[in-house]
Amino acid sequence: MLSRPITGAACVAALLLALATPALAANGPLSDARLLQITLPSTSLDRSTAFYRDVLGLKLLFQVPGAAFFDMAGVRLRLELVKTASPGGVELYFDDPGLSREAALTARGVKFAGPAETVQRTAKADVKLLEFLDPDGNPLALMGEVARPQAMADRREGCSPRRSRPVPRLVA
Repeated sequence: MLSRPITGAACVAALLLALATPALAANGPLSDARLLQITLPSTSLDRSTAFYRDVLGLKLLFQVPGAAFFDMAGVRLRLELVKTASPGGVELYFDDPGLSREAALTARGVKFAGPAETVQRTAKADVKLLEFLDPDGNPLALMGEVARPQAMADRREGCSPRRSRPVPRLVA
């Protein structure tokens, strides 16, 4: 007998909660909010400003005492002067389809941590990550889809290089 009133009360409470917060239940309060700004620590604003402006090519928006602000395709990067940097809390990934910016950054002195690493495989491309550090040791990376050669992609999809239809697979 007791289970019925508790179940009914629980249903009423759940319904009232759902009706009271429909937007929160459906999407969450920040589900459609655009990221505005990211802050990274810097022990030398002059050195970091030169790196982000001259090496990476980001647009310097403005400087105030203790901080420099850059535009990253609509998201602001704030470099904040600190006495001691403790990098590693945030890694910035720059969208770079095909990892086409690697050579230009290498020519400007960027030292990559190693070769590009495949972090995901899709039907036609590999998502690759190429990591490097800023002067304060903050981790940065280029990330982008790199198309696989068509013959290799066809084989992975179960197609022969000359056929556009999947090759039937025999089941043992």
